[in-house]
Order: sequence, then structure tokens, then C-alpha cells
Amino acid sequence: MMENVLSLLYGLSGLASAALYLPQIMKYRRDPDARRSISLLSWGGWIVIACITLLYALFVVRNRLFAGVVSLNILAQCSVLTYGVRARIEERRLTASTPP
Repeated sequence: MMENVLSLLYGLSGLASAALYLPQIMKYRRDPDARRSISLLSWGGWIVIACITLLYALFVVRNRLFAGVVSLNILAQCSVLTYGVRARIEERRLTASTPP
């Protein structure tokens, strides 16, 4: 019984965790300065760590719920990283097209 309750809570917390990225992602969507402030190294590192956690969930623990929660977080993290990368590309494009 307790294991079922904890599994349900873990699954719900995973959904909540992914949903909590949405306000930040929406800020990046609206604010170019915020996008430029994203640390590509930090977010890229967190994604790599989360991918290792996903592999652990799939191949060591063999728990789909665990893997699903981690996957949702990776998706949200990749969204943030994408905004940061796009901001850098846009910034370089603007810098390259501006005459000295």
C-alpha cells in the first residue's frame, strides 16, 4: 500500500517538476536578455547528468516511472538550453551584420 502511494506521489512530483519549468521557459520566450543570460555550460551539464540518470533508471533500476520522470525533466531542460543556444546564434548574427 505505502509503495503504491509513494509511486503515485513520485509520478505526480515528476509532472509538477516539469511543469515548474514552464514559467521560466515562458520568460525566455518573451525576454531576449533573459535568453542571453542562460548558462549553456550549466544547462548542458545538467542535461548530461540527467541522461546518465535516465540510463541508470532504464538499465540498473529498470523502473519506467523513474525513467519517465527523468525524461520529462530532460525535455524541459533541453527547452531552456535551446533558448540559450538560439540567443547566442542570434547575437552572433547581429554582431556579424553590424558594420564596424
